[in-house]
Amino acid sequence: MDENIRTAILQKLHETENAYRVKIPLAIESGSRGWGFASANADYDCRFLYVRQKDWYLSVLERKEFIEYAVDEVFDIRGYDISRALKYIMNSNATIYEWISSNVVYIRDEPTLAKLQTLAADFFNPIPISYHYLNLAKKMFLEVNDADTAKIKKYFYILRPIANLNFIWQYRKMPYMEYDKTLAEIDIKPDVLSAIQELTERKMAAKEHDLIPRFEPLAGYFQEELAKFERQLKEMSHTKNKNYDSVDEVFRSIIEDVWK
Repeated sequence: MDENIRTAILQKLHETENAYRVKIPLAIESGSRGWGFASANADYDCRFLYVRQKDWYLSVLERKEFIEYAVDEVFDIRGYDISRALKYIMNSNATIYEWISSNVVYIRDEPTLAKLQTLAADFFNPIPISYHYLNLAKKMFLEVNDADTAKIKKYFYILRPIANLNFIWQYRKMPYMEYDKTLAEIDIKPDVLSAIQELTERKMAAKEHDLIPRFEPLAGYFQEELAKFERQLKEMSHTKNKNYDSVDEVFRSIIEDVWK
């Protein structure tokens, strides 16, 4: 990562803490850079969790639970209040699960992260997370399949969700944030893997908005995988964790810890 970019992001995060009177225990990189297949000129998708002082939460009024800044050509920076993040963990929201597993980190408070990851493991529900990835893959496949050319990155917006679906089905746990690590641990046909490797090489040499002709070697694979998971997810079952008291305990302890 460009150190000037990293410094600029950290500066924005510190400014956010001062301007909003919050603490940021976790700030990470999401998007293609977090997933491990960014183009050289890809933008930076910084995501963060923040914690306000205890009295802020003691209100009957509904309050804004996110902070975001206008997106420019380089930066896309936004964050969630810890209360919203915990609600998302309770409901197995794939996005927040990805944030707390990212290895591209700007700020990390280890005790807070450990609590979030433990809670995420306790509340992991493969059904909503799998449908999240299936819907992402289906939406992007329709765009790619109906076009003569497409941005090369869009193929990876299909490949990664499909890999994640296979990982969840096989292991019943959250896949890795990094696409290549997930891909390495799922069953996949050699010819498909070869096609993915070819596309990966082209992606790493391409710019963010480069177009390629319809990539036929993966067209059949996409159709087969999407149809397969349309069937399989209807058979998936899971007993939902309803120990919501544990979430409140984590919520209170995080507030106390970060403001010590």
